[in-house]
Amino acid sequence: MSDRKIWLLKLVPPMRHGRILTGLLLLAVLLPLFYAGAGEVSTYRTPALFFSLIIAYIIPVFSFITMKSQQALGALRPLLDLDAAAFEEARARLDTASPRTMLICAGAGALGGCAHISLILGTVAEAVTRTISSISGALTAVGTLMVWIIMTTVITMLIQQSVLFGRLGGGKTRVSLLNTRQLLPFARVSISSSLAVIGALALFPLIGLEGGQNLLESLPGAIAIIGPLVVMFVIPVWPLHRRLAAMKQQELAALNARIGTHLDATGAVSLEAADLEKILPLLSYRREIVQVSTWPFDLGNITTLAFYLIIPPLTWVGAALIQNLVDGLI
Repeated sequence: MSDRKIWLLKLVPPMRHGRILTGLLLLAVLLPLFYAGAGEVSTYRTPALFFSLIIAYIIPVFSFITMKSQQALGALRPLLDLDAAAFEEARARLDTASPRTMLICAGAGALGGCAHISLILGTVAEAVTRTISSISGALTAVGTLMVWIIMTTVITMLIQQSVLFGRLGGGKTRVSLLNTRQLLPFARVSISSSLAVIGALALFPLIGLEGGQNLLESLPGAIAIIGPLVVMFVIPVWPLHRRLAAMKQQELAALNARIGTHLDATGAVSLEAADLEKILPLLSYRREIVQVSTWPFDLGNITTLAFYLIIPPLTWVGAALIQNLVDGLI
């Protein structure tokens, strides 16, 4: 069965500001939907703002990251040992998947959502009773299932993209120790893929603000995406890092052997001019190789990543402070 465009990407129109438009439309539709049970007398409140924002956020961001991955692949084209057909196949894999894969993602997400609801309410029977007995219970179940299905699909597809770049970096990319800046697209894929999960984590405190602090409501989802966050960050760059590290080690060993031919029995350098003229370029080249990083990151990449990483802790701390303030005023 041939691959098809990922269904979440079909929700984003191919037009200028299409992602922003999609996010706003999703927010406009989902907020009234999930707030429909707000007036109902219930011991449990639907985290309507969280459901609406995370869905309206993750779909446009997934589209944006996919576009960035396609741009990174295009930037790497001169370095790839791929013919035209293989390159187009690799490019197509960034935004397509088999119907079987997408169905598995949806099924796994639905199972995760059901397990999460049952964990919160204690038993499967209680989860079913709450779902069918109140509007807020039904909306909570629908929102939980939607978030789990969408997030499972997004994370699986982003891992698929990461694996593609990992394989390219592991054996299909021409690498030079003296020009590692050409490899920066691998770092951009690693960081941009992480952006989706980091942004989603930053929204989790909204659950506590709307329904009261309950770790069972937020922790399972947070834990379920922290693991893939590490995987998505490491996979695109790890095979390339291993290649660079091996090349660096081999180059240094060869240089040390050549330098060793100019040393006497005591390990000292002969002070004859001819020997100095030969050994000085080797020593200078060795210093250059020693300084070569085996990771395809530069200062800009590291700064961007550091900025992304501080966002979730700040939102969690901010949410806790707001909750304490509200409780104090009440």
